[in-house]
Amino acid sequence: MNLLDQDSGMRKVPESERQHWMVPATIFGGLEFSVPVLMIGAVLAGSFGISKVLLILLVGLVVIQWAGNALQGYIGAKTGLSSSVIARTSFGSLQARFIIGLALVILNIGWFAVNTAVAGNAIAAVLHVNYKENWIIWALLTIGAGLLFAIPAVIGYNSMKWTDYLAVPSGLILIIAAVFYSLKGAGWEKITSWNPEPTMTFWGAVGLILGANVAQWLIASDYTRYSKPTIKDQALIPLGIIVIGFVFFLTGAVMSVGVGDADIVTVMQNLGFPFWGFLILWLALWTSQLVASYSTGLAAANMFNVQSGKGRAWLTIIGSALGIILALMGILTFFMDFLILLGVIYPAIAGVIFADFFFIRNKEWVDKEGWNWMATLAMISGGLVGYVTQYLIPIGIPAVQSLVAAVIVYLIAMKLKAIIAPDQFTETSTVNSKKATVLQSTNFEKISD
Repeated sequence: MNLLDQDSGMRKVPESERQHWMVPATIFGGLEFSVPVLMIGAVLAGSFGISKVLLILLVGLVVIQWAGNALQGYIGAKTGLSSSVIARTSFGSLQARFIIGLALVILNIGWFAVNTAVAGNAIAAVLHVNYKENWIIWALLTIGAGLLFAIPAVIGYNSMKWTDYLAVPSGLILIIAAVFYSLKGAGWEKITSWNPEPTMTFWGAVGLILGANVAQWLIASDYTRYSKPTIKDQALIPLGIIVIGFVFFLTGAVMSVGVGDADIVTVMQNLGFPFWGFLILWLALWTSQLVASYSTGLAAANMFNVQSGKGRAWLTIIGSALGIILALMGILTFFMDFLILLGVIYPAIAGVIFADFFFIRNKEWVDKEGWNWMATLAMISGGLVGYVTQYLIPIGIPAVQSLVAAVIVYLIAMKLKAIIAPDQFTETSTVNSKKATVLQSTNFEKISD
């Protein structure tokens, strides 16, 4: 079995291949190595002092984000399956394949496209290329960046592990250097005494932190399936997100105060070392791009029932190519619309999966054929709650409210369906669940051989 065949998005990861919690924590932490995280930190500094930013991060990352990541992470480790496969037990195989899989593919390709466009713009800025006047040169730079980002994800999980081992520590060192130059230019007193007039509420700022990370409530299992299903491991794995997230959000805030600009590329150039600024940017984008590209391949493999590592690799290539095309078409213009889509869709889907796994199936995964309309109802309801509380009647934390609404609607709908019109989705017998799980495990073993 070659390297590509070992990393199929459809197969169950056996216990013999489970790794130390530091491995998925390092790879998963790469999600925070992104320019949008730095930019959000800069935006926060435009409304809050550094001490208030710390409190916002404490609530958003440690209290809320950690809990969601740990729950989904446990599901991935317990089942050994990817997120799009896990969704079959609650949504049904048909719905999970086409609806959930499509949502994952579109959103991950979107992130890949956004970051690739940012990379192209940054390289162009460093080389003094105006992409409006020299579009062909900018396009070539953007294509090259996208291809470099995709290669490790095409090869698979093990390649991502080693690239992140190199990129994460290097990126942190470079970030520290950027903070040093910010302190040198602005001074510690100015940064610590920074107290701007707020343009957003505290909870709005927390929602901004969650908006950058909410997709993890669904895709965490893509990486924790390689870890051990213990409470300790799943509580520790989100440390990668928490630690790196704190560093990047704070770095963006400090750099913005020191230079007086929320544009991270401009900030890095103004710090006095444009080449180093580009290197920081490239490393930051690289790690998050690995996750986006890899998750695209996994979800697409489930959509099209591709059960080989080579097939998963080809789908990753196709997804990355589509992301590059979107970057060239100007997806950055629709960046805010894309963020709206993230905040509406992901929490609602995660809520259905959480409710089904922990309350309906008693922590067992059972492959269910067909389409569970109760899951569809709950997903739409959660999405509507998130949309309304975000844009029509702003209140609370929309992402959390979307998830909670989906959980409540799903549990009530499933209970009513079990009474009125029971079907395969309302079967919760422990015996049936164990039989189905054994049969499914056997099928996954046959597939991976």
